[in-house]
Amino acid sequence: MAKNNNGFAEAVKEVNTLLKVNKKVEIDVLEEAADYFADKLRPRIPKSKRNGKHLRDQLKVVVKDDIVQVVFDGDGYYWHLVEHGHKKPNGRGKVKGRHFVQNTWDKEGDKVGDMMANKIIKKMGG
Repeated sequence: MAKNNNGFAEAVKEVNTLLKVNKKVEIDVLEEAADYFADKLRPRIPKSKRNGKHLRDQLKVVVKDDIVQVVFDGDGYYWHLVEHGHKKPNGRGKVKGRHFVQNTWDKEGDKVGDMMANKIIKKMGG
């Protein structure tokens, strides 16, 4: 194969390394990325005006079998109402969505992807 300096050969090598990732490394990297995302998301979650449980206190990372999730635990089921908005209880008007999850992902998503790729390459000996 002719040697060239366009970086394509290095990209192929990285892709081949990523394809050989074992499950333990995959879960570890996903958990680290989920922790990073949760840490970035937590300060952006609007705080409730009520004296009770707040969404930011219920945010956690859950690892179950081979699935890693960032979830709102317990009474945090209403997060999607805050995120996307909803109709007012009396039916008149609408509460505007705050889009804190989407805005955080838009800002941090590329960093999370790069972080995961770099950690996978490092752990797989690349």
